[in-house]
Amino acid sequence: MTQPAPAPQVLAKGSLDGLSALVTGAGSGIGRAIAERLTQLGARVAGLGRHEDSLRETGELLEHPDRYAYRVCDVRDTEAATAALCEVGERDGLGLLVNNAGGQFFAPATEISARGWSAVLDLNLTSVFHLTKAARPYLAATRGSVVNISLSGVERGGMGMAHSIAARSGVLGLTRSLALEWADDGIRLNCLGPGTVLTHALGDEASSHVLDNLVERATPMRRPTPAPDVAELVAFLASPAGALMTGQLLQIDGGAHLGAGLHMLPEAYR
Repeated sequence: MTQPAPAPQVLAKGSLDGLSALVTGAGSGIGRAIAERLTQLGARVAGLGRHEDSLRETGELLEHPDRYAYRVCDVRDTEAATAALCEVGERDGLGLLVNNAGGQFFAPATEISARGWSAVLDLNLTSVFHLTKAARPYLAATRGSVVNISLSGVERGGMGMAHSIAARSGVLGLTRSLALEWADDGIRLNCLGPGTVLTHALGDEASSHVLDNLVERATPMRRPTPAPDVAELVAFLASPAGALMTGQLLQIDGGAHLGAGLHMLPEAYR
């Protein structure tokens, strides 16, 4: 496996001065990296997540902990999550919403129960809709943006991922629909499709053998996607440099969306 290069930092410090952002799933992995990079660039970040210990740890690891606050909240709890967002919006305004919280399990469609299907769609699609809808008035006031963290190859399907692909495809459709509906308000919405990001959460979902093969056999560049790379792209989209980008799916995956994906790894879902 080719080791990733040092995390890219292409934006100047101060690029996001004054920006108020809300990041879901900020307690670990990609969400933590996003919170770190946004605060480095001058933004204030409100992190949502289910576990107080990990959310607190994110703050302790930041270079600018004074720019970060958190609230324990399950994004699937629509009332609690939208209340948390509105609290941030009323207090600080809101210039960026990052819908990062997500997750799934590998299983053939015939083995996905009604409960399992609903759980994955609630987490990866329904929560995104409700939070984004609640954010609209605050984003309109700032001419802000939304970045939805999706999956690499979401448009082609994936064996063992029917529930997750359905949810993430729905997010892409939602992103593009709202990019049209809200363009007059200056609100931009985009999706990012990371490749294999080696987080603890992904390690819980797939075996080390499967993860190694996803990188070595299913990713043309044979590199995992570092979380800081994803964070830099989120920051770019939130900055003035991304002012004309909306309705896009940006694949940051070493070419994985061009490779064979899970189709070549039946052991991933059986």
